[in-house]
Amino acid sequence: MAISESTETALSMQMATSTRKDMDTALPKVVGHLNLLLGEDLGADEDDDVRELFRKGYQLLDLQNRPTAETPSFGAFIYLRDAADVTRRLLWIYTQRHGLGAP
Repeated sequence: MAISESTETALSMQMATSTRKDMDTALPKVVGHLNLLLGEDLGADEDDDVRELFRKGYQLLDLQNRPTAETPSFGAFIYLRDAADVTRRLLWIYTQRHGLGAP
């Protein structure tokens, strides 16, 4: 699944209608895409906004911050949306830096 598709899926979820299983299914894809984009040179050394996104991204990837089976559904939902948002923003920066157009 493409990065834009996985983030769109996650960001279109609604707390009232999404199951924890839906969230748990989407989470590894979004986290994997986030991890992939954090490995790219997106200009964090020169751009404070990109550096802040990297900081947020690495914070989300920290195992201590990831939802577990004991995490309430609301916490998993918020984490998934945060991870998808940062991933989506990094994807936009990636496409701009590499002249790929809109993601």
